[in-house]
Amino acid sequence: MTADHPRTPGRRARVPGFVRLLLASPAAAAVAVMVMVPVSAGAASAAVTITPAPSNGQYHDGQTVTVSVGPNASFVPNTRVVILQCADPGGSAANLPTSLSSCDENTVQADTVLVQGNGAISERNYALYALPSSTLGEQSNWQPVCSATQQCVLFVGEDQNDFTKPKVFSAPFTLTAGNGGSPQTTATTAPAAATTGAGTNSSVGVSAAVSLPAGTLAFTGVPGWAPWLATLGLGLCGLGALGCRAARRWGR
Repeated sequence: MTADHPRTPGRRARVPGFVRLLLASPAAAAVAVMVMVPVSAGAASAAVTITPAPSNGQYHDGQTVTVSVGPNASFVPNTRVVILQCADPGGSAANLPTSLSSCDENTVQADTVLVQGNGAISERNYALYALPSSTLGEQSNWQPVCSATQQCVLFVGEDQNDFTKPKVFSAPFTLTAGNGGSPQTTATTAPAAATTGAGTNSSVGVSAAVSLPAGTLAFTGVPGWAPWLATLGLGLCGLGALGCRAARRWGR
């Protein structure tokens, strides 16, 4: 039979310093997890490409084009996005639309466009219209106006009814009226390059000669993993509180 060893008075179980810190401070535990999990400082910017390039600087009413967005970290894979024309008076970043009231819902693409696994988007059969358009059943006083003198942009986003959701605008363009159904010319474009940073409404150059300058993908939504990270942090706070109590017992 083995005799129980008496506990030496005043002797405490040794706990590593970093463990004491995490156990005694739930906040420190949560911060440690946040440091270990990569957090994006801002949404990646992505180029919007419209092919073919405009003829003589303008597109034709009814012309079919391909609209694409390069890889990015803001659009959620396998979700639907909407493409439509919006007014951009003067072709200025300061005048980019902030709500659906500056856009024409009649120009939403006919088919469903889904975000690819890397955030990229491609719509091969998008029709551009000089607005207001009789083809779309619009009256002459319809808004917005897209013409040879009044510029428009393409909105590509998750929800045209909520401009706080992730979205991107193309470079401004103009259209000539009266040439609806103009045949599309074949053009080859390099994939739109994504850039990092969280700039707003700034332009990013595109390497392909037939593509328009890029719009900027603004960070307008909370990443999908944020709630999970918050839940994990709260859980660790609870574990930290239990660990703190355990540490006090060890010290007695």
